[in-house]
Amino acid sequence: MRNIKLLIEYEGTAYCGWQWQRGLPTVQGALIEAIRKLIGEEVEVSGSSRTDAGVHALGQVANFKTASGISLYNIQRGLNFHLPDDITIRQVEEVLPEFDSRHDSKGKTYIYRIVNRPQRPAMMRNIAWHVWRPLDIGLMAEAASHFIGEKDFASFMAADAQVSHSMREVTSVDIRRGDNDLVEIEVKGTAFLRHMVRIMAGTLVEVGMGRLRPEAVQHIIAAQDRRRAPMTAPPHGLTLVKVEY
Repeated sequence: MRNIKLLIEYEGTAYCGWQWQRGLPTVQGALIEAIRKLIGEEVEVSGSSRTDAGVHALGQVANFKTASGISLYNIQRGLNFHLPDDITIRQVEEVLPEFDSRHDSKGKTYIYRIVNRPQRPAMMRNIAWHVWRPLDIGLMAEAASHFIGEKDFASFMAADAQVSHSMREVTSVDIRRGDNDLVEIEVKGTAFLRHMVRIMAGTLVEVGMGRLRPEAVQHIIAAQDRRRAPMTAPPHGLTLVKVEY
């Protein structure tokens, strides 16, 4: 059996997340169906990140095993033929049999995008959160520094998340203001809890608007209580950019 690794880009607007759900459109489901049409096999597809409904990816990684001898070039070309226009296979690689895209991941990079101006965005409406109040990037950067390190992020995970523990390591948080009123929050870490980056983004926006002081982040983390953190930022602003192995 060959183990095939895929680098995938998708716009998550039309999907109920990455993970397969019966009767619902998902990225994993679309990929499984495209593989079935191409090679005639029912395969299991493992993904590095179970992105939520509406979340996008530039660098999602997945893998599947197949007995087919089809070339890597034709796998990429064939899958892109069968996949919808909002999902594309950027790269195909044959890897060692033991490689697993989900469990072998060493780190992930996410970017949360915000359009910060009074007028709502048109071209970026599906990939950025519109925040009309002016944001103080300096205050946001000060607050972001409190996320760095290995900490218990229980205050920054979905209330219904089921995990054995909520210790996670955030290695960097970079906030930058670019052209066209775009603010980007880039978060890197070894692993993340469900909704963690979105709750971090929501918290930083509250700081940027002056509703929270930067040092409040320390107290929210220490509380280990989801009710202490601000809102979860909407999913469409979030993009999985890179997975490291």
